[in-house]
Amino acid sequence: MPTLGVPVPVADPKAAPFKVRPARRGDAPGIVAILNEAGAAADTQTFTWIISHPEVEVLVAADPLDKVIGVVSLSHRPLLKVGGRAASIDELGVARAWIRKGVGRELLKRAVERARVLGVKRLEVQTFAGVTDEVDAFFRATGFERANVGVFRLK
Repeated sequence: MPTLGVPVPVADPKAAPFKVRPARRGDAPGIVAILNEAGAAADTQTFTWIISHPEVEVLVAADPLDKVIGVVSLSHRPLLKVGGRAASIDELGVARAWIRKGVGRELLKRAVERARVLGVKRLEVQTFAGVTDEVDAFFRATGFERANVGVFRLK
């Protein structure tokens, strides 16, 4: 669990320019392409459903021409065992050409900031492709630590 009081480092000011904004329905093809590039099975219909859900917030990073280059989604809900609101970062993806340019870090920072505003008591990120050394280093550098939990899925 990250400590929600730990600041997330700011993106490198020398990095290529991009902006972060709330996702729109028209962003679906770009978001789906980024997630599928990373091995997900995303589709535009599901994205349209998700973006309309009141307990999910989706932000995108966009290049100077407003093309989607990154995405983060934050879902939040009340949870008895934490005595308040819990949240998870469900998607965090960056177009290959924009990796290591501060996009993922900035998107993660914005999601953490939003979780603080919502009064989240626990914030988690799950990776489905396993935790590589690079992924571990990225999340540790942004204030997250590995959780010792078991996850069970219904087949």
